[in-house]
Amino acid sequence: MVVAMLFTTSCSKNDDDSPMPQPSPKTEFATLLQSLNWGTDTCYIYGHKTPDVDAVASALSYATLMRKMGYNCKAKVSSQMNRETAYIAGVFGFQLPELKPSVQPFTRLILTDHTDYAQCVDGAREAVILQKIDHHVEGDISDSGIPFVRREMIGSTNTIIYEMFTEQGIEIDDTTARIMLAGIISDTRNLTKATTARIDTVALLALTAQLGISPDSVAHLDQYMNNAASDYTGMTDTEIFLSDYKDYEIGGIRLGFGSLECKQADMDAFIDRMLAAMPQVMQLKGLHMVVAKIDNKVKNTGDDSDVHPYISDGTYFIYYGEGTQSMAESIFGPSLRTGVCYTTDNLSRKQIVPQITEVLSK
Repeated sequence: MVVAMLFTTSCSKNDDDSPMPQPSPKTEFATLLQSLNWGTDTCYIYGHKTPDVDAVASALSYATLMRKMGYNCKAKVSSQMNRETAYIAGVFGFQLPELKPSVQPFTRLILTDHTDYAQCVDGAREAVILQKIDHHVEGDISDSGIPFVRREMIGSTNTIIYEMFTEQGIEIDDTTARIMLAGIISDTRNLTKATTARIDTVALLALTAQLGISPDSVAHLDQYMNNAASDYTGMTDTEIFLSDYKDYEIGGIRLGFGSLECKQADMDAFIDRMLAAMPQVMQLKGLHMVVAKIDNKVKNTGDDSDVHPYISDGTYFIYYGEGTQSMAESIFGPSLRTGVCYTTDNLSRKQIVPQITEVLSK
């Protein structure tokens, strides 16, 4: 269905000899870019640590936009990518960014898909952050301290970047279209998540039309991506917990937040395993609190059961550490048992973090 193509990223500012277009002040954004303090070295673009598909894809796609606008930018990752990202990169035939776990002081950075220093590449506090492209609530990387911020509360960071390509009148090549499509499918679960906005749908439909990918193919691709994301084969319980994980610092409290899923029939045993792994995660990461949401997967009895054999039916929230019980119960109500709450809502981490922040800030 898809012809393999490569998008290459690497460390040196001289590693790509292809000419870059010169900046053109045709738009207000293009004029703003010309005013930024780019320095003379490569500007690195990073998604968050423990990067998922949207984090990796947004770094890649935004690096392409910046290069097309005349700026020497390279996508990097600060830690290993998950199985879903590796899977879709293989299917769509794009090259993943190289690992660069830290940066030197005064390195120029652009951040995508995160707004907290705890999720940044090591060294970010001493770097020069030129831009932030994100779809979460504002974290401790203040918008006001960055020359350009575009933050929209929508389903995928790649949708924002799709908007920016179209606003600048810059053609989206097929390789970049595949990269952005991967991020949108993953972070919206094919437009089914509660955080999905109309513009996510517009972007997905435009990119699939460009690539000639049918809705049925997208649905099957979403299923395979989801299967890869929840494939815990050969992983320890700690590795499973950290497979989709983010760090936060809220009012001086260091909190780790995992995002997992499990079939309803296996849920009790899975929760026990994750609760048992949480003390090790706390010690490993130097945390005060450890929490996770677990999507409850039940058999789909609808007409689309062949494509989506399981659907989400509520969210389990597990917690460990001093003060986590009162925090969790103030959000979700009484615990089912020690360390476990449940809500019938299908919640994303992006929806829960603001509630945690509000509780911890009181």
